[in-house]
Amino acid sequence: MSGTTGTAPAVVALTPAEEKAADKARLLTALVIVCGVPHAHWKTHPIALALKRGGIAQFNSDFIDMTASDIDSLQHEKSGDLVPLELNCKMTLRALLAFCHHESHKQRGGVNIRP
Repeated sequence: MSGTTGTAPAVVALTPAEEKAADKARLLTALVIVCGVPHAHWKTHPIALALKRGGIAQFNSDFIDMTASDIDSLQHEKSGDLVPLELNCKMTLRALLAFCHHESHKQRGGVNIRP
């Protein structure tokens, strides 16, 4: 033994602004990695447009609190008209939401959506 002792990892506290930015990044990560939204076109993808129009800007603060009926009511603009989100997009979001709820109950805490 070299006589060295281990050190505890430092706890990093984020400011509210940093936490908000991190939560926005969590939502983007979920959309790109889990939902298959192309990163290059995430701002114009129907899922991102519908979430933005529905006031969903953050993962833990907004998305996790959604219900299936919230997802079913999502709409976005297409060619100047307000249209409902396509069924395949709704089902993708519902699957993500169900998975996150299942995992958080199973782990009794948050869910890491990164690969």
